[in-house]
Amino acid sequence: MTAIEQIRKHIEENKSYVLEAGAGSGKTYTLIQTINYVLETKGESIKLNNQKIVCITYTNVAKNEIIERLENNPLVIVSTIHEFLWDCIKRFNKQLIIELDALNEFMLLNSKKPENYKTRLKDRIKEVTYDDSGYRDFEQGSLHHDDVITLSLQMFKNYTALTHILGQKYPYLFIDEYQDTAIETVDAIINHLLERNKTKLLVGFYGDSYQKIYDEGIGSLQSYIDSNKLKLVTKDDNYRSSESVVKLLNNIRDNITQTIPESKESTRGSVQFINCTNTPKQPKEKVADYKERIAPKKDSDYESIISSLETKGWDFSESGNDKILIIANSKVAERAGFLNLYKLFVKRYTQSAKEALLKRENVFSSYFMGSIDKKTSKERETGIEHLVSFWEEGNYNRVIKYLKQQGVFSSLTKHSDKKEIESKLQALTTIRMTGAVQDVFNFCQENKLSLASRKLQKFIEQLSVDITSITDEDENKRATKNKEFYESLMLINYSEVISVFKHIQEQTSYSTKHGTKGEEYRNVLVVIDDTSWPAQYNFEKFFDVTDHLEQRKLRTKNLFYVSCSRAKENLVVLALSQMGDSAMVKITEWFGNENIQTL
Repeated sequence: MTAIEQIRKHIEENKSYVLEAGAGSGKTYTLIQTINYVLETKGESIKLNNQKIVCITYTNVAKNEIIERLENNPLVIVSTIHEFLWDCIKRFNKQLIIELDALNEFMLLNSKKPENYKTRLKDRIKEVTYDDSGYRDFEQGSLHHDDVITLSLQMFKNYTALTHILGQKYPYLFIDEYQDTAIETVDAIINHLLERNKTKLLVGFYGDSYQKIYDEGIGSLQSYIDSNKLKLVTKDDNYRSSESVVKLLNNIRDNITQTIPESKESTRGSVQFINCTNTPKQPKEKVADYKERIAPKKDSDYESIISSLETKGWDFSESGNDKILIIANSKVAERAGFLNLYKLFVKRYTQSAKEALLKRENVFSSYFMGSIDKKTSKERETGIEHLVSFWEEGNYNRVIKYLKQQGVFSSLTKHSDKKEIESKLQALTTIRMTGAVQDVFNFCQENKLSLASRKLQKFIEQLSVDITSITDEDENKRATKNKEFYESLMLINYSEVISVFKHIQEQTSYSTKHGTKGEEYRNVLVVIDDTSWPAQYNFEKFFDVTDHLEQRKLRTKNLFYVSCSRAKENLVVLALSQMGDSAMVKITEWFGNENIQTL
């Protein structure tokens, strides 16, 4: 019985289930098949009862894809997990205030800085809000992303009426990429929502435990399968990869053995592992000194492999079919031309640097490069780089629309107005290529090409405050960091901003392995280096099975699997940090002796 046939059977018997599907198996296609089956067989009943099918996705990109495939069917709500959960609980404001007060008290008791959390919020807050901005302000009743997850569990757990209402409204709930769903959310859905609506509600989880690469996700639903709360369905097809790549993937994982469907024209393809030798670390040599000493050889090895692959027809150009996957954002930033900018954001925002820079949640990032509308997941083309793109493409209507939307030019009908804009944009394109961030920012402000947002205006206003006059220690530190960040940012070559924008718009051949899940490329070069992020990943200890840190071992295994599974035809793994003899035994077993090269 095929996976979709098993799922249809579970739907008819009203049994909730989990689909475990390997990379390239067509999981999303099966999800769409499932929803269409429910629409065909239960659609009339759902419509008559004023109900909806819910499909939850992990990313906005996936959300848009599913909406498009379902042709915007009005009976299906497709949303991200935060959107869905907030929609479930936002109408219960009185209860939300009580739960937020309890959450605030919990944080107060467990915080190293209790002064950040005021007591008895419920006596002062009139409304709890969430606007996906990522900022928390309990004093104003404003929630952070994580708070929505936490409060949803508490609301589902403590208010039976809420779960009964939801069970009546949504008879079918399908969750995509289940492995990345928060543990609290799975708890809320299975142990409270589903448990109280067994005859009314069916929940289907779709994903792959081997593709869990975010720490927040539950990873596996095996405990729910073992307790018979969910039925297991497996899908062992691989429609994406060549025979050689599929064979390697089967060596890596142990719960599914994939096969290439007969309907797909398969190719032999190839896999290769290249182990770079490095001189050993000296007895008293510091780690930082050792990294610096071997860096030139690593760079040389990397460049030689790139050149070698390009002579064989691999295309790493902006429009090429091939991809370089690197473990650390810093390495991608270095290769893609924005290392100084990335380092600055890491220094200021530490673990949130990716969100601030690459997801453009920082006020300067959004000013120069626009942002993403989290509700529609569409590009907000409001950045300076968008304006330049419109100009260089000769799309003058979009240029005019951009300037009018910014509110800086109410009318652009006169020929002299257009000539003035043309002159300014020509000057801007030159400054972008030769000047610093300060030069471009000042030029755009002085010439009214793009107005600063209120948040950006507030940020700049706060820079003028005398830091010595700020008595609160935390506020003083924050103001100092912001001032240092601003001054350093203004000195960086603007060309790095251009490079970041190209990277965000996927106009480069580089990517982190985290950013590629769901993507596929003709040929893939996976670059691993145990000196890049040793606390999070260790490939040598993963291969020789000596890593005693279970979370790091799982994280490394899953990231390696996801990276290798992106390749459609040919895969090369380049180990810039030398793999030892024990690790090479496993690597040789997986890749085959004829596919091992030492550099």
